[in-house]
Amino acid sequence: MARSSSTFAGFLVAFAAGWFPAHAEATVLQWFYGALNSGIGTDIACLSDPPIFETRVAGYSAYTYLPPYQPSNIPFTQLPAVGEVFYAKLVLSHPGNPCAGSAVGIELLLPAGVTTAASAANPAFCFARVPPNQQHADHKLINLGNDSGYGCPQTFPQGLQGLAIRAPNGGLGGGAWGMFAGSWLEFLIPLKSSVPQNDANQIYFRINPDIAVVGYTNVPLYVNSDTIFRSALEDTNLTLDLCGLGPVATGC
Repeated sequence: MARSSSTFAGFLVAFAAGWFPAHAEATVLQWFYGALNSGIGTDIACLSDPPIFETRVAGYSAYTYLPPYQPSNIPFTQLPAVGEVFYAKLVLSHPGNPCAGSAVGIELLLPAGVTTAASAANPAFCFARVPPNQQHADHKLINLGNDSGYGCPQTFPQGLQGLAIRAPNGGLGGGAWGMFAGSWLEFLIPLKSSVPQNDANQIYFRINPDIAVVGYTNVPLYVNSDTIFRSALEDTNLTLDLCGLGPVATGC
């Protein structure tokens, strides 16, 4: 059965090996993309007079499937199988320029039968891409898992609607993720489904960039009911969309 995979001209520049180094026998996983949400909240551009209203945050989500890359149709044999660990991702950009930036709350809403599956072998990953500033002349990729102010969560407590993805080291308070004009975030969360899934069920991410401002990204979930022999997930590599953006950030 065929399934569609979305792409976004301009917003998603390229797929790249990025921060996760490949080795000779590794399989590079592909990503099945949901639609872009290009308007998660608005703001007034800092110090603009008259006021300039602009988009605050934009984002999309995806999950992994096995290669080869299929630009429009993905056979069920390439999609995750019941009981198999796969990764979901959320990518956020911050085109808006509010003077104080944004403290972004994030939650993960999963279909029935789907759970997080973070472990030492399959951890969650959290990254930021920041523009040049007084400390560095180039765009920079930051592994937030190594950041003393953020960290990357490996457990996901219940939030307002779904599972909270909170910075374990506090973030901007309450586990919120800081963003500002020109910055990006990318989260990769391991999941597992105990039942088959079709496009009636979706993975949602809830994004809360300001008080009483909430938006969502979503991607329809397909999980194969067949038991298929595959190589272990540790023999695969993930890719970062943030390393496909130009100019390529230092650290990719």
